[in-house]
Amino acid sequence: MGKLSTWRDGLMRRVEGRTPGEIAALTLKTLRHTARGFSPAAARARRADQAFDRRWGTDTGGTMNLSALNVARDRALMGCGYQASNGVALSEAMTAAAIDPARFTFIDYGSGKGRVVMIAAAAGFGRAIGVEFAPELHAVALANADRFAAVGGASRRCEMVLGDAGSYVPPAGPIFAYIYNSFGPVILREVLERLEQRAAAGEEIVAVYVNPQHREAFEASDRWHVLADREDWVLYRPAATPR
Repeated sequence: MGKLSTWRDGLMRRVEGRTPGEIAALTLKTLRHTARGFSPAAARARRADQAFDRRWGTDTGGTMNLSALNVARDRALMGCGYQASNGVALSEAMTAAAIDPARFTFIDYGSGKGRVVMIAAAAGFGRAIGVEFAPELHAVALANADRFAAVGGASRRCEMVLGDAGSYVPPAGPIFAYIYNSFGPVILREVLERLEQRAAAGEEIVAVYVNPQHREAFEASDRWHVLADREDWVLYRPAATPR
């Protein structure tokens, strides 16, 4: 009875104050999220989760619907559920970009539990930053960063920031942005506008968009150029970025 009551209370919190249209959108997102959990890709992701976490003693696996997290309702409706990225796209994009990672600050927008941030730190980026707006995921990411540093995963500790990706102001200097389809086109455009401002000020910017569901945010204008286009990721550079 206790579990049923907890489930019922959680459901009521998720739908309280929502319009019928918002409830329908939330239901559709939940169904899609559940269906993805049974796919072959989800099975491969679970194996990757387990391998990484066994090696480092971290907790980066699993999936989570945003409706189950303590996040702003309006922003949650524009976001996607949590699923860790395995870092393969990052390695491939770094090779395609031909960069020296030590010169760049790595930023994972929508970093969840922080796995790719840790992979970036181990890859030698000057700084590795994760931006996550769900307090529950951020707390896990902080613990993971501590554990990863303690067991020698990287020479520098990852930086985990609790905040909204669209309002996050990136630091000065060259930036390698990593975006794993964590949100829809509205928030994506907010992220890109801030990166474009950095590029217009003369900073070197590279962005990899993994699982690129909203490429139009990059490509609807001439503000971004495609450097590499693969099946599951696209590498971009702002038109204003110095070469």
